[in-house]
Amino acid sequence: MSDFQSFGFGQNDAAIATRAKKFKGEKGVTYRIGFALWPGMEEGTDFTVDSLSPADGAPDESLTPKFIAAPRHYVQANGSSFYCLDKGPEFAKIIGKPAKTGVATVIAVWPLEQGKPTKASLFGSKPQVLPWIISLDKYERFKKMHLSGYPMWDWDISAECTESGFQKFDFLPAKDNIFKAMLKSTSPDGQAVAQFVIERARSLAPTLGRELGLDLTVDQLRERMGLDVSSPTGAMGGTAAGAGEVEDLIGSMLDD
Repeated sequence: MSDFQSFGFGQNDAAIATRAKKFKGEKGVTYRIGFALWPGMEEGTDFTVDSLSPADGAPDESLTPKFIAAPRHYVQANGSSFYCLDKGPEFAKIIGKPAKTGVATVIAVWPLEQGKPTKASLFGSKPQVLPWIISLDKYERFKKMHLSGYPMWDWDISAECTESGFQKFDFLPAKDNIFKAMLKSTSPDGQAVAQFVIERARSLAPTLGRELGLDLTVDQLRERMGLDVSSPTGAMGGTAAGAGEVEDLIGSMLDD
């Protein structure tokens, strides 16, 4: 999974300076969550209900959703807060604490009716398909669930947000995987929802890495924190040659 994308001036560049909306729970709300990024979902492949079942003879836990991870720092300084990727000991020295591993994936947050998925809720509006950045501890909890008889290709997760500031949740396995049910559906509405999830997950996958944090140099980090930098990172001084100047310069060189 690459973080690079191809674009040109005015062509496919609308979203390069923005980050996707990420999943954030609200205290007291229970969510129905399913993992939405799976092996075989790469662009140009045919992702079907069979893609959400282990290969013949393979153990249930062998099929797992996809994640990426990187060490990162949470920085509060100079009137702002942000995450940045770790670039070695110098970052920890500047920030004053070690990096922690962040884990990123893509999830489908399914619409509910009175806390439950119903035909009206599932077909009345599209699910939210969003990047989800979690701690290594949350990842280990999902891994334990996946390896203990609740494989994530066959189950969803019920997530009750108990604290919104630090995004604390109580997690329980939720019977059935709604995304898989939509893939299996023979109705046009069910297939439309499944394709929506696939297309949205595919669009988020190439830039998922940048959701973990800013990719800064040491000087850029120091500048964001309001500290002295060893070299300026702002705009370069001076101006480029004006209209006619380049032609005059080239003309004088050719006349010599």
